[in-house]
Amino acid sequence: MKIYFYPHAYFRDRQLDTIRSWSASEIVNPEVSENRLGAQVSAAFAKAKSLRLSWKSRLPFINVKLRPRKAPNDAVVYVWGAVVATGNFIVDLDNPWALTAYNLNAMSLYRPLLKRILMSGRCREIRCMSKACRLSLKALFGQSVYDKASVNYPRIPQVVSRVDSLAANSCRFLFIGTQFEIKGGEALLNAFRHVYERIPSVRLDVITHLPSEFSDLAKSCAGIHVHEARFSRDEIYAQFMSQVDVLVLPTYVDSFGMVALEGLAHGLALITTDVYALREMVEDGKNGMLLAPPLSIWDGVMPSRYYYDLEHIKAHIERLDPTDFEGQLEQALYKLAANPEFRLAARKESVRIMKERFAC
Repeated sequence: MKIYFYPHAYFRDRQLDTIRSWSASEIVNPEVSENRLGAQVSAAFAKAKSLRLSWKSRLPFINVKLRPRKAPNDAVVYVWGAVVATGNFIVDLDNPWALTAYNLNAMSLYRPLLKRILMSGRCREIRCMSKACRLSLKALFGQSVYDKASVNYPRIPQVVSRVDSLAANSCRFLFIGTQFEIKGGEALLNAFRHVYERIPSVRLDVITHLPSEFSDLAKSCAGIHVHEARFSRDEIYAQFMSQVDVLVLPTYVDSFGMVALEGLAHGLALITTDVYALREMVEDGKNGMLLAPPLSIWDGVMPSRYYYDLEHIKAHIERLDPTDFEGQLEQALYKLAANPEFRLAARKESVRIMKERFAC
């Protein structure tokens, strides 16, 4: 089978990984991934008071791509989050609402048509990024589309294959999220400060575009170290993931959470919220802690009311009473910081989960 990867202007690291890991003998246009780095969220976008949705997300239509002129007639076009107007194609999904450019209301309008396209012979494969995505397809389109779809986790190598020991007198935590507020950054800083008061040897590295209104909060604790999100993935691996014990992702919005998978690849314990696909990487009490978020754009594998008002998600977060969630987060941080035996066991479990479920 010949594969022609659709030349999107915007590629994330996971998409480039897919292209680079594909059999070279099948790829028609390998140059599409050459000399490219995965795109990142800009500081201006991350710090905006509300999420600026694209015009595609505002208008109700199907995310359809014209078949590239350079694609050979006998090639299958591989596309992310869309369908192709003519010819055979493979669709890769983080969640099914990508098919309507994440316009949730458009899905109800076009669901019958999308089902026909997905079940057609032209659609050669439906590749889901997670089990949660595949279950969303089932809820939207029924058993036949679910049966046709398959789960294809992002392909990254296992960096750490063995964790034998830890420094018992310290614990380093890491948060990576360009969009500080919607990834639960404020709750994490508040929770960590209380842990630091009890265990002054702990450290939290935060890689983000930090909005100015949270600068004083970050500076109020000597154990918090903020780094502007300007690192490449390799730099993050070398300077941070290779040096820390626990990755913390208390997100309210993720569909998958690539950083959690990268934490697994580095043999890190994980503290995350139970949002969409994250439970596929975190087994609560085994390789870390899985917390119930105080707010989520997901209700299981279907959008919650907050997803329907995603543009104003930061305002919803600001109105939260975070007391209970910050308390749960503090307990999770403290358990891993104060108990090196559990921390070591959790890291070993992450190695196992990565090896059995995700490693390429």
